[in-house]
Amino acid sequence: MQLLSFSLYIFPFYVFLSILENTGYLARIAFLMDEVMHKVGLHGKALIPVLMGFGCNVPAVLGTKILETDREIFIASFMSTLVPCSARIVIILGTIGVFMGPQYALAVFVLDVLVVYVAAYFANKIAPGKPYDLIMELPGYRMPALKPTLKQIWLRIKDFLYVALPIIVAGSLVLEILKYSGIFKYVSYVMDPIVVKWLGLPSIVGIVLIFGILRKELTLIMLLTLAGTTQVSQILTPKQMIVFGIVTMLYFPCIATIAALKKTIGWKKTWWVVFANIIIAILVGGIVNQILNFI
Repeated sequence: MQLLSFSLYIFPFYVFLSILENTGYLARIAFLMDEVMHKVGLHGKALIPVLMGFGCNVPAVLGTKILETDREIFIASFMSTLVPCSARIVIILGTIGVFMGPQYALAVFVLDVLVVYVAAYFANKIAPGKPYDLIMELPGYRMPALKPTLKQIWLRIKDFLYVALPIIVAGSLVLEILKYSGIFKYVSYVMDPIVVKWLGLPSIVGIVLIFGILRKELTLIMLLTLAGTTQVSQILTPKQMIVFGIVTMLYFPCIATIAALKKTIGWKKTWWVVFANIIIAILVGGIVNQILNFI
């Protein structure tokens, strides 16, 4: 049941993303954003793989290889991991968007843009250098061709059904085993100071965040499974939904993205990115929680 309700959000997003990719807009966005990207040590072309992260962070990270230097590849890869992929977008829309309204979901996305830019600015300070000038051919505007667009939609849906579904089923089984084995209380003991006291979230969120390393969809699905309900509003308050959405959006990448990072920038920089994502998620989520408590 949780999987069905989750699919109602993710499949339409796959359709929208595939249509957008086939219109020729992405290259033009790169030109428009060239001056802005220079402030974080990149040129406009780096924005193309970063924007791909809204579909999936894996091709976004691998796509940074179109850039000229290792420094640019590192910064763009780091930015890509902080961009909410389709799974994280669906989590935000399925919680904040549905139960609080689209304006609150939009505010979370705006916050993410700010966080990505600030994080890239500091990454540029760590790996100093100058970006190359942007030289790039613009494709013409076009109507999305039906056959390639449908193929892209099907590939994304098939990936969710063939890859995510078995993991979800196996993850649910593992959750039940851990639940009845009593291991949860030890995990909660370790994570509660951060999850409950700093982030203001229910204790079980700490457990499901761990499963998010497999695939981000699991974070919400496992939360619903563990709580035994299909209604997020029975588990999280409106304030907690916002914090949960922010933390899920920013914390460490899934296993597939980590593998892509290793292939692109090497293990040393990969662990730096993973550690930075965790710190950013905890820091930003906690600050937002404290602000909401004050309000």
